[in-house]
Amino acid sequence: MWKTAAERIAFSEAVDFLLQGQGELVGPERIDDYVRQGLLRREGDQVVLTPDGEREYRTARNERFSDG
Repeated sequence: MWKTAAERIAFSEAVDFLLQGQGELVGPERIDDYVRQGLLRREGDQVVLTPDGEREYRTARNERFSDG
């Protein structure tokens, strides 16, 4: 799905901001990109992870915080 590790890290950081209620730090263009990719979906005023997005987020977080 990701071309580079930097893209995966950027996605996980964006999700962290969204989960903290700081969507303004992500920006609407990036959110729209992730919605088009099927990683996020809109539910009213909220943006939530899809099952694919949840899987990608967990993988990225594990990579970001692993010791190896």
